[in-house]
Amino acid sequence: MDHGPKIGERIPPFEAPDQFGRMHSLETIRRANGAVIVFVRSADW
Repeated sequence: MDHGPKIGERIPPFEAPDQFGRMHSLETIRRANGAVIVFVRSADW
């Protein structure tokens, strides 16, 4: 069973909406110190 990327592994390009529905990619949120991405599975699936 695949559980996503391993620690330190690079992730593929993606886009996801923020809480206001605006789309962002890793390039638009990454800053000089990097970025932390947290994926949460919805209970409504």
